[in-house]
Amino acid sequence: MLSVDNTSKLNEPQAGTQKADSEKHTKILVRDMNFYYGSVLALQNVSMNIQPHKVTALIGPSGCGKSTFLRSLNRMNDLIDGVRVEGEIKIDGVDIYDTSIDVVDLRKRIGMIFQKSNPFPKSIYENVAYGPRVNGMFRRDKKKMDEIVEKSLKQAALWDEVKDRMNESALGLSGGQQQRLCIARAMAISPEILLMDEPASALDPISTAKIEELIHQLKKEFTIVIVTHNMQQAARVSDETAFFYLGKLIEFDKTSKIFTKPSIKQTEDYVSGRFG
Repeated sequence: MLSVDNTSKLNEPQAGTQKADSEKHTKILVRDMNFYYGSVLALQNVSMNIQPHKVTALIGPSGCGKSTFLRSLNRMNDLIDGVRVEGEIKIDGVDIYDTSIDVVDLRKRIGMIFQKSNPFPKSIYENVAYGPRVNGMFRRDKKKMDEIVEKSLKQAALWDEVKDRMNESALGLSGGQQQRLCIARAMAISPEILLMDEPASALDPISTAKIEELIHQLKKEFTIVIVTHNMQQAARVSDETAFFYLGKLIEFDKTSKIFTKPSIKQTEDYVSGRFG
């Protein structure tokens, strides 16, 4: 498993043991991370431990670096010219920026759900089957592929709504259904981590509630990191919350503490709506 330092105050003789124990139970470890777009420093000295089977929310005003940080966890920022990362990002103890890492394989382990749902102009079935097909899974085993598609749609709480429409275009689904389809598509290749970049920002309240309920269910099987501008949503769905401001991680703690008794005045001002 991946690891991260425990931020609680420790007696000096125990610090090494406590740190090792903490890191043993961590899924994603980020240490002293700096991120550059060319010469522009976008994220500065970010460190955090993201625990397995938890929901970690990233909050902060627009342009503070939340989405940049999220995309750094599966190296999607590599697709942008001139970016550079310093420090460490480890998943299960492995540095994902090591030159030996297969980025394609890395992204199989880390699913991504974007702000705007982006179903392919294919059938509902083929949208979910796309990932397994591209990765060479079950190409000659129709029964197994059917099982994967059904399982993924059930995990995304969409199966009952589409099971009689599998050959219809995914573009005919409602916005909320399309977003859950994209979640099902991400899960079809059995990732370990799901990254969600404002997955409900374009949805109506009923669809948003379904996505939030789904997130609660999914953390039983996945580690989830979600960017959201909705403070109420962060409070509802996450176990831990990271507050970013101007490229810096201001505070990272249990969500209950961040929203009731944060350690830093700047965090309190943001979550209470006094700025941002």
